[in-house]
Amino acid sequence: MRVSVRRGGPRPVIDDVIREAKVSRTTFYNHFTSLDEVMAAIGEELSNQMTTDILPLYSVLEEPWQRISAGFRLFLLRALLDQTWAAYVTRVDAWPHDTLVARYMALDLRNGKALGQFRYERIDAVSDFLSGATAHCIQAVMEGVDDPNPYMDASVRMAFAGLGCSVGLSEKAVAFSLDYLQAWAAGTTGTHKPKWIEKINTEDGQRFLSYQLSAKS
Repeated sequence: MRVSVRRGGPRPVIDDVIREAKVSRTTFYNHFTSLDEVMAAIGEELSNQMTTDILPLYSVLEEPWQRISAGFRLFLLRALLDQTWAAYVTRVDAWPHDTLVARYMALDLRNGKALGQFRYERIDAVSDFLSGATAHCIQAVMEGVDDPNPYMDASVRMAFAGLGCSVGLSEKAVAFSLDYLQAWAAGTTGTHKPKWIEKINTEDGQRFLSYQLSAKS
C-alpha cells in the first residue's frame, strides 16, 4: 500500500487508504473499524517483512548477543534510510508478541540468558522493554537526531545495559553490529540484500558506510 507517512507531513485519513487500496468505504469497514487499526496492521506486516528480508544476514550468527545487536542496529539503519517504513513500525501496536521479530527476539533472549550473556528476571518484561526501546529509537532516527550514527551506538549500548550485560560485552556488541552491517551494506559479505538497502547510496547511507566507531562522542 502506498499510503505514506513522512516527516513533518500530514497524518493520513481513511479516504487515503480507501483510494490507494481501491476499495469501497463499506469494504474498508468490513475489515477495520478505524484508521488506527489499519495503520497498526500495516505496521505489523512491515515488521514481519523486514524480519523475513534480513533472515539471511541474521540466521548465520550463532551468538545471541551478536544476533540481538545486529538486529537492533539494523532496524535503526532502515529508519535512517526509509522514513516511510519507519513511520508505520514506530507504533507500539505494530509490535505484538506474535510477530516474527518478537519470536526471534524471545528465542535469542532465552538462549543468551542460558549462556550467561544476558541477565533479566522475566522474558515478557525484557521483550517488552527491548521492543519499546527499538520502536522509540526508530521514531527518533526517523524524525531526525544529531549525528545518527553515534546515536545508534549509544542505543545499542543502552539496550545491552538494560539486558544486564557487562560493559565489555556491551562494547563488543556496539563494535560488532557496526562492522557487520557496514560489510553487509557494502556488499562484501555476499549475503542477500533486500531492495530497501539500495538507499545506502544516499548521503545518509554513505555516511553510515564511512562512519568509524572511534569518532563517537
